[in-house]
Amino acid sequence: DSTTKFQSHWSWSCTKRSTFLNSPMSIQLKIFAHFLLIHKNVKPLNFPEIRSLLPWEGNSDSELLVTLAVRGTKNLPDIIADILLEPVEYRGGYAHGGILENGISLAKKVLPKLEQLLKHSGRDKIRLYLVGHSLGAAAASIAAMELHDHDWIHVEAVGFGCPSLLSLELSQSTKDYITTVVADADIVPRMSGASLANLLLDLMEYDWTEVLLEDIEYSLEKARTTSDIAGFILPKTDDVLDWARSLIDGNFRPLLNKAKRERISSTLIPPGTCIHFYRDGKGYSGSFVPCDFFSSVDFARTLIDDHMIISGYHRAMLTIFRDWEQNYNFDFSHDIASIPA
Repeated sequence: DSTTKFQSHWSWSCTKRSTFLNSPMSIQLKIFAHFLLIHKNVKPLNFPEIRSLLPWEGNSDSELLVTLAVRGTKNLPDIIADILLEPVEYRGGYAHGGILENGISLAKKVLPKLEQLLKHSGRDKIRLYLVGHSLGAAAASIAAMELHDHDWIHVEAVGFGCPSLLSLELSQSTKDYITTVVADADIVPRMSGASLANLLLDLMEYDWTEVLLEDIEYSLEKARTTSDIAGFILPKTDDVLDWARSLIDGNFRPLLNKAKRERISSTLIPPGTCIHFYRDGKGYSGSFVPCDFFSSVDFARTLIDDHMIISGYHRAMLTIFRDWEQNYNFDFSHDIASIPA
């Protein structure tokens, strides 16, 4: 019947969930537990510490557990939702204008199904876990806020690489039931209209002149070492550098010395409790950070790679578990690249 078909599309069981401690190991275990949910690896693990945190383990007579994974950006409408960065009013604060309706629509769509599922289960309450990456994380967070209003649903959301979504006060009001995980320099959680405008100002006002002079000096010296003829043809390095400095001082320096423009305050930040996994020189470390830590773009060469599942979040989690196990041959039991989007 329709109920059985519906249940077959949901990963659910009952749990008595552990208290989330503030130790680094507990942070890693909780994030890994939810990371597995996204990749559908729902078979029991051999780590007791992890098993106590996994939603599909344990028993409860009064709660029915439902896990809902929300996919991220996939098609043109998703891209349009991502780039509509204008904040709109929501619950006394502001939310990402392009994503807000997606999250609200998701909540409206699943609510009657949850009601039906609860009725047929004979339980008193539903414990709902929403997980997602990128746009999916943001839609899951908004849906969690909508569903949190119902006292028969205990909802939690965990997002990986969630975009800047809520204003500061609104984000802080969701700390008890929304967690955002950010991999190192991932640009998406830092990307709002204000942060992109500030990044553009930083690039426009960047003093590139010393770097240019260093490049000229290096190029001339390199050319002389690669060819004997170049040593006779090329002018002296000091003469070229003096010429370049005079050109810069007369034409470009006045533009760079103009008064710096005031930066724009970011209205939106990631939601809930924020955890940052970052490269520490030998691997990855993790810590709780205020969500407004991600109010400006970290202009690093990995800012795109860190947002991806395989090169960003999967790599971070794999590194963490290899360090924890002290086994650098450790690998997850599923092939992440083979999982259909």
